[in-house]
Amino acid sequence: MITRFLKRFAQKQMMSSSPDSFEAEMNTAAVENLDFRGLDSGGRTPEERTEAVLSAMNPEEKIDYITGYRSLGIRAMDRHGLPSVWMSDATSGVRSYGPVTAFPAGVAMAASWDRKLIAEAADHIAEAARAKGISILLGPGVNIARVPTCGRNFEYLGEDPFLAGEMAAAYIRACSERDVICTVKHLAANNSDYDRHKVSSDMDERTLREIYLPAFETAVKKGGSKGLMSAYNPVNGIWASENRFLLTEVLREEWGYDGFVVSDWTSLYSTAGPLHSGLDLEMPGPKWLTRDKVRKAIESGRASEADLDRMAGNVLRTLFAAGVYDRPVKDETAREFAPEHDEAAIRAAAAGAVLLKNDGGALPLPEGPGVRIAVCGPHGVKTPTMGGGSCHIARTTGTVGLLDGLRTAAADGTDVTAVTWRRSGRLTRAEKRTIAAADAVVIACGFDYVEESELYDRPWRLPDAQRRLIREVSAISGRTAVILTAGGGVETQSWIDGIGAAIHGMYLGQSVGTALARLLLGRENFRGKLPFSMAKNWTDIPAAANYPRRFHTTSPGRMTLGQGKPRFRRMRRWRYAEGLMVGYRHFDTAGVEPAFPFGHGLSYTSFVLADIRLSSPEISAGESPEVSLTVRNTGKRAGHEVVQVYVKDLESSLPRPEKELKGFEVAAPAPGESTDVVIPLPPESFRFWKPGVGWIIEPGDFEVLIGTGSRDIHAVLKVTITA
Repeated sequence: MITRFLKRFAQKQMMSSSPDSFEAEMNTAAVENLDFRGLDSGGRTPEERTEAVLSAMNPEEKIDYITGYRSLGIRAMDRHGLPSVWMSDATSGVRSYGPVTAFPAGVAMAASWDRKLIAEAADHIAEAARAKGISILLGPGVNIARVPTCGRNFEYLGEDPFLAGEMAAAYIRACSERDVICTVKHLAANNSDYDRHKVSSDMDERTLREIYLPAFETAVKKGGSKGLMSAYNPVNGIWASENRFLLTEVLREEWGYDGFVVSDWTSLYSTAGPLHSGLDLEMPGPKWLTRDKVRKAIESGRASEADLDRMAGNVLRTLFAAGVYDRPVKDETAREFAPEHDEAAIRAAAAGAVLLKNDGGALPLPEGPGVRIAVCGPHGVKTPTMGGGSCHIARTTGTVGLLDGLRTAAADGTDVTAVTWRRSGRLTRAEKRTIAAADAVVIACGFDYVEESELYDRPWRLPDAQRRLIREVSAISGRTAVILTAGGGVETQSWIDGIGAAIHGMYLGQSVGTALARLLLGRENFRGKLPFSMAKNWTDIPAAANYPRRFHTTSPGRMTLGQGKPRFRRMRRWRYAEGLMVGYRHFDTAGVEPAFPFGHGLSYTSFVLADIRLSSPEISAGESPEVSLTVRNTGKRAGHEVVQVYVKDLESSLPRPEKELKGFEVAAPAPGESTDVVIPLPPESFRFWKPGVGWIIEPGDFEVLIGTGSRDIHAVLKVTITA
């Protein structure tokens, strides 16, 4: 675990960036509903309006405009009639502007595999944003879970680029409907927070193209994202904030991106590099793009005024196109808080929990007169809602922990008792008697916003005291359920056999206790599916071989010193030697058995996939076959099933993973009823990146695998692609 000193440091960091202190610094009176309508459009296009403002700006104004203001703002240009524009962290809610509904973390929403559900959450978040005067949300995050211990995995959308891209696109589209700009982040390969600003993610182009860029491409092309954030880390030795290959050649020239690129906070390392590489906005304020430094760069020929015009123009054009300068700062018709927001947060939380194991009818929990349920573990009373850092929401509209959730939801007469948690994890004799007398025991364990946070990576194993508690309780009670709170995979082999049920709770937001209680008691059905693989052993993860041995330890210096200061410490190089073999791609290709596979998740009911077929057994390279099937609920409870479609190339000229996710859909037939599902496979489903050539689809035979998990395949169909 991290040291006590590090905990104190992390807590201090969280307090310094808390909503209360931020509001005091920023003075939220600045986010007022000025009746500022900007320039009269006169029927002009955003491009024409941008050109008009640029031509009226002097060089100093342009420089000021491309640097942040009061941490989360784009500064006003009073002379041109433009008000300040405000940003907020996302993806779980509008942070730093007072109380707000805290939705589940990104990884929990990804665990729903439900585009409609994440869009619903995004719609409510965007409404709250507009009510608070926010026009730009700093999310969603789509960095791939290369290792399960990355401190920010909880913010992201899992290990698979297709799943992450689809969920991000749905989120972005919903926000756009309310004219809120999303800023998909962090481009690119920010897959660890261990010394994140001094470690270069080094990989071949095929790995970059097939694993670490596709979710961004989907967010841009399918989601229509108009904001994008660069990463802290270098990629192949070049800082992401001045990586022209990423920010210009790929993003703008290949993908046709026409929005703006904002830096992550304090992630610039030079002046000229960002000016001519594709960055548009330095945040949180001027450090490398000060008037003096930019002027000197231009005078020396290392940059030009054309660079300023491009940068300021990208921001202006995006804001004009989104209508930001044609409306009041705040939307008086939008709601900061509403019962609908809180209800949607409960639905999202219930959809994000994954039932990993349920042996012997351990769940649902018993309830009723005389029934005793014991709740123990560090998170039984105060259950974590979110990991730490810029995504953490401290002020919610009402947080419910597990104990209170169970006491509220359980039937009358049910005795729900809390067992005191001690750092040692040991139980007193009286507590052992309480557990032995209980009809069921729930152990809430895992990590919290200090132990799993931005700035550093977390441990792979649960703390010794928690594992000791699980083993001791399971030896006493015959009906034990463990709830994990974590942003990714956790070691389970040392304790999983002794318990009846295990739930991966991710981070479920303010409704964590309410949602978990409903699931545990069977009021609602588990529907979540793992958006990442859970390994049995740390050494089963190929990236572990190219990762620090003591990745779970750090220091204040490693977290902060050298950030934005390229000469302060030497850059380190991490080779992504595993290439494409990330997550289930590795486990399935290498034949390694995971503890719990990607896409896994149990339910209180059962489903059958029937009449599975392809629209055509033979297609050309530009065609899109469709998978169609019927999902039947063969159980006695309502529930949701996630149909997952994978593709396997049987005749590739280059090695490819055993299979790759290329389609999914959620079905919810009532008990005894069926639902028809159609999942298209666009041409991109069959392509791969060939060095020196680019994206290609090779003629030949492919298998289309349809199932309810990466290791739960119900049918394998063959399709031939002709030349």
